Amino acid sequence: MMKTVKKMAAIVLVGAMVFSIAACKKGSKKVSADDFKKACEEISLTVADEGAADGLKQSINAKNDDDSLDVAYMVAESEDDAKEGFKYFTDNTDSMKEMGADVKSEDNKLEVTMSNLMYIYAVRSGDTIITVSAAGEDQISKAKDLIKKLGI
Repeated sequence: MMKTVKKMAAIVLVGAMVFSIAACKKGSKKVSADDFKKACEEISLTVADEGAADGLKQSINAKNDDDSLDVAYMVAESEDDAKEGFKYFTDNTDSMKEMGADVKSEDNKLEVTMSNLMYIYAVRSGDTIITVSAAGEDQISKAKDLIKKLGI
């Protein structure tokens, strides 16, 4: 009887560990530059591949005609550089909170919503950071659709 209980407990523990690892992986999906460009072009954003930039191995920006939807894909020189860059986003949210924005921040994800006026989303996976900023209800909806399409 005791052996059976121990086996069952071990199976439950292993199952819980597998599900927790799978859940962690889901939140940190790595998006390729090509997938990013394709998804942005599908929603009619103008994509500019800026190549290497200051402290970045790769930088791609995408935006609509009036800049009310702006998306960036940045690959840092290292994962530590990306962590530091992402920390900049999460450390500078106090002023947004003071303006009444709803701020949700995690280790690798930031989401800022201010009614239907403004939406900011940033996510880091490894050495890559993707940011999305949108103004106005229509563009916020487009931004959220893009985030869903990218799986971030």
